[in-house]
Amino acid sequence: MEEKTYTLNIRQTGKFQYEVTIPEIGATKMAPTLDSALNITSHDILKHLMTRYLILVFADQQIDRDAPSVDPQEYLKADPEDQAAFEVAQQGIALLVKRRERHLVFELSRPLTREQATWLDGHVGKLFDGYYIKDELEGEFDALREEAHDNRKAAAHE
Repeated sequence: MEEKTYTLNIRQTGKFQYEVTIPEIGATKMAPTLDSALNITSHDILKHLMTRYLILVFADQQIDRDAPSVDPQEYLKADPEDQAAFEVAQQGIALLVKRRERHLVFELSRPLTREQATWLDGHVGKLFDGYYIKDELEGEFDALREEAHDNRKAAAHE
């Protein structure tokens, strides 16, 4: 496991006002006592260390998302990403966080149950092409790498 170092900044901003900040995870909390400020900051630290993302991968699709559709169920059947997002929410796994090119990203608030993992395994190749789980730092790294790739692609077309 890679070692990480985080900075904990503590400021007394008033007679009964403390501010605790951890810049690396974007956590800033204020409270009337130092003890309570540290306590509520610990929740952000735990969330940061425990957050995982479920990423569903899709093959290239040729779907016209702007085409008018009469039946919403028909639209869900036509668009595998929308169908997958709907079914993942129905399974109680997670709500959709964001879409990327050929990916759906879900924030997991707790580990998958055995039934949820079995459901995911059973739908590989049917509803989506694959899935994987990453922690928050891996997800941020992927987003930065994807942004750099998009910038290179845009610069090449100029």
